[in-house]
Amino acid sequence: MRFRCLDPRKDKRARIEATLFGLGTMILHGLPPLSLRSYPETKARADEALEAAIRKPRNAMEAFLKRSLFELQYNGSRRLFERHPDDVAVAWNGLNGSRRVFMQGAIDAGARTLYFELAPFPGSVTVDPTGVNFTNHLPRRIEPYLEWLRTSGVQPDIWRSRGRKIQQRAPASAKSDGAGVLPPVTDPFVFVPLQVPGDSQIRLFGRSFRTVPDFIEGLGRPSDKLPPGWHLRLKEHPSAKQSFAPLLDAHQGRRIFLDNGSDTFDLVRASRVVLTVNSSVGLEAMFFDKPVIAAGDCYWAIDGVAQDATNEEALGDLLSRAEQLGYDRQARDAFLSYLTEVYYISLEKLNGGYHRPENQAAKVARRIGLPKGQLDTGG
Repeated sequence: MRFRCLDPRKDKRARIEATLFGLGTMILHGLPPLSLRSYPETKARADEALEAAIRKPRNAMEAFLKRSLFELQYNGSRRLFERHPDDVAVAWNGLNGSRRVFMQGAIDAGARTLYFELAPFPGSVTVDPTGVNFTNHLPRRIEPYLEWLRTSGVQPDIWRSRGRKIQQRAPASAKSDGAGVLPPVTDPFVFVPLQVPGDSQIRLFGRSFRTVPDFIEGLGRPSDKLPPGWHLRLKEHPSAKQSFAPLLDAHQGRRIFLDNGSDTFDLVRASRVVLTVNSSVGLEAMFFDKPVIAAGDCYWAIDGVAQDATNEEALGDLLSRAEQLGYDRQARDAFLSYLTEVYYISLEKLNGGYHRPENQAAKVARRIGLPKGQLDTGG
C-alpha cells in the first residue's frame, strides 16, 4: 500500500509516520500538485475551500488569487490520484484550504483517504477515513454502539480509566476574569468552556455560533431561563491569545460570569451541567459523569449520550430544565467504550518520538476505506 501525505509540520508528520509504520510506503508532498486542466467540479471545490480557509481574503483581488490557487491545486490533486487510484491520500485535519482540495481531489478521483487529528485523550490520535470531528465516519445513532458493546465482550465501564489522564492545557497567556464578584462554585452552575478563536470546529460546525463572540452574545436570552440560584460560568480557552472578557459587559445584570482563574476540569467537576458549541471538553466532561449540551454540530451529540440544542429556543428550554438534565448510562457506556477501545488509535511518546503499539496496526488498516456510518467491529 502507498500513502500520499500532504506534509504537515514536524510533530504532526512524526505522528502520521508512526501511525502508518509497517502498513506501506509513504510519499510526502510539500504542496498539492498543480494543473491547468479543470473538471466540472473544480469551481465548486475551490469555493468550498475558500469558505473553509482559516485566513480569509481581505479584498476581492486576494479572494480571486486564493480561489485560483485552490482550483489549480484541486485539478492537480485529482489528476494525481486518477493516475494512482490505489494510493491513499493522507492529511492532517484536511478541513481547510489547500489540504481540503488535496483530499477532495483524491475523493473525486475515487481514491481512499485517511484524516488525522489529535484525539481528546493523551496517548492517542484520531485516524478516520472520511474526516475529523463532525465529518468523521461514526454513526449518529446509539444502536450500533449498543450492539457492539453487547457482542464485544468489553466491560461496560472500561472507558473510565481514561478520565484519570485528562488534564487542562497550559495557558498561552494570563487572562483576567470579567467584572463583578464570582459566585462560589458551590452554587449550581452550568460550565461553559469557550473555544480557541478561529478553531475549525466552531467556524465550520458551530451552526448559529461560528465565532466565540457569536456564542457569548447568544448566551444572553437562554441564560434568563436558568432555574433560580443557577448561573453560567464561562472560561476562555487556555490557548486563546486574546480575551473576550469585555463582551460580557453586555450581559451585566444577567447570571453570566467569567472564571479564567480556575482549572478547567476543576470547573467540570464542580458544575452540574456542561454547555459547549462543540469543544472536546464536552466529550471529556462525560468522563466526570456530567450532563452535556451541544450548541453546535458534534459527532457525540447522540440521543442518550448528550443533549443537542439545535437553536436558541432549544438551548433556553434545556437551560430551564438544568436541574432535571441527565443521560442514559447504558448509551454512554457503549459510546465511550467504543471510542476508547476501538476508535482512537494509541500512540505512545518514546525516546523523543512516537511509537504505535503493534496491536493497533490492524485497527489502522481496517480504517482505510471504511464506509461512513459503519463501525469497525474487528472483522
